[in-house]
Amino acid sequence: MAREVIKIMVSSSVYGFEKDLRQLCATLESYKSPDYEYQVLNSYIGSIYVAPGVSNTEACLRAVDECDFFFGIILPRYGSGITHQEFIRAIEQDKPRGFLSHFSVRYARELLAQYMYTNIKTRARNPAFTFAKTPVFDDARIIDMYNEAIQDSLPLDQRRWAHEFGHFDGDEMKFVETEFKNINRLKADLDELARLKALQP
Repeated sequence: MAREVIKIMVSSSVYGFEKDLRQLCATLESYKSPDYEYQVLNSYIGSIYVAPGVSNTEACLRAVDECDFFFGIILPRYGSGITHQEFIRAIEQDKPRGFLSHFSVRYARELLAQYMYTNIKTRARNPAFTFAKTPVFDDARIIDMYNEAIQDSLPLDQRRWAHEFGHFDGDEMKFVETEFKNINRLKADLDELARLKALQP
């Protein structure tokens, strides 16, 4: 009997993370059980279908729609903004999701908060704030991505976690193993989450 496929969308974050991203996607695809296996959807490894006449951005957003679990990666490079749009789509749809965040993003978030906001606690924007691209952090919208990922606007007991990585080579892989290796456990949790959502008015 064929295994049931669980689709994991790995966000389109790439720059400076190419080797690690390939390893991460290959590791996910190696996890199997007698009943289930993962199919990884990721633009960099070429596993997202781009229909004729459809833009790259729209193809990635369709993959978010299609996936069973969205796995977002926040890097200190903003790029084209496709990854940010994927985050927004996954959050709007309340997709089952998890996030990795490079440690430099949290550092930048803490350092820039006093300039980005007129009120740090409420995250009220400072209209006078501007940010000049640097070699190590290229866009303040990366901090918006982080805040959206952890749902910073919600009360503490409703926020989510973005696991920090990048302190040493490959440290993100322990998180990947913990979250995804036991594929039967994840499937049971996804089914329970779907059951609870179905009960909501």
